[in-house]
Amino acid sequence: MKAAAVFAVLAFGVQAETIEARLNALFAPYRENEAPGMVAMLIRDGGVAWQTAFGLADLETHRPVTPDTQFELASMTKQFTAMAIMILFEQGKLKFDDTLDKYCPEFPAYARKIHIRDLLHHVSGLPDYEVLMVGKIGEDFFRSSKGPPAPHEFTSAEVLRTLSLQPKLEFAPGSRFEYSNSGYEVLGQIVERVSGKRYAEFLKEKVFDPLGMQDTLVLDERKHAGPRLALAYRKHKGKWEDISYSSENYEYGDGGVESTVKDLVKWDQALYTSKLVRPGTLHLAFTPGRTHDGKVIETHFFTHPSGYGFGWFVSSENGFAVFEHGGDWAGYRTHMIRVPSRQLTAIILANSSNNDVERIAHQMIEIARQ
Repeated sequence: MKAAAVFAVLAFGVQAETIEARLNALFAPYRENEAPGMVAMLIRDGGVAWQTAFGLADLETHRPVTPDTQFELASMTKQFTAMAIMILFEQGKLKFDDTLDKYCPEFPAYARKIHIRDLLHHVSGLPDYEVLMVGKIGEDFFRSSKGPPAPHEFTSAEVLRTLSLQPKLEFAPGSRFEYSNSGYEVLGQIVERVSGKRYAEFLKEKVFDPLGMQDTLVLDERKHAGPRLALAYRKHKGKWEDISYSSENYEYGDGGVESTVKDLVKWDQALYTSKLVRPGTLHLAFTPGRTHDGKVIETHFFTHPSGYGFGWFVSSENGFAVFEHGGDWAGYRTHMIRVPSRQLTAIILANSSNNDVERIAHQMIEIARQ
């Protein structure tokens, strides 16, 4: 081997060791004995470049967190809901410019001004269903999964009914961005009405099974949770407490998908292909939406400005397009960042209310890009 080639191989090896050391150091402060944990993965050039898993999925049984542990993805679910809508579009069963009244005629007349793409882009003006149905979520709203169930457990069908009874919107459709769990709950119900199948079964048939995502599922009112689901925790008065359960656990569309980091690698790689939808359709997921007057949507949902496509926040960092979404529900914290031009993806799934997850994911990307 020529000297220049040998030097290049050695330099790459040193760089890889440095990246691994920096990633290990990044996660070191979060490793605690007898505590919830995380699983994180860095994907580069189609393969797993680095991963770590630590902590406990269940403090009572001492079950460890592993790459096979299932986590509630929370709002990361929105990218799957958006994909379901895109698949139905390609099947010719709906159009993005169709209005809400076509699929949900029980809504008031304002539904004629809300388009499917408005729901996808969070510009519909629908009110917050949680405020309507639950009110203020207090400290006791989330509680142990091993206790008695709530007197009433909400369903997505009930969310739709509640929203349909509202006489007015929060703002004119298409006039501004306002992150909307309500919009994605409605999209989940549209998936069911258009396909004639449960949201869970549609995703299994059209997304999870084709990609080999065997450990990914939707938790709905049937309560079929994943067998290796991590419990979710928060620290209260110096002690960890299980807060996995709430009366809203069985709604879906805005949340509800459970998955593993290993399955999310398959999802990430599929987004480089046309396995699920054609490139032109998939491009819409990663293109910032616009308001009805033509202005590009700009959000400040994260620490940097971004637009919103179909289920993905879209931004640019250091000249590279960045697509990401996080999730936050009970004690689950999740985040996924993709930088396709560099073939880089960072994924973090955590089972404690650790609000550093987004920042850590961005730091993983920064370390890998150096």
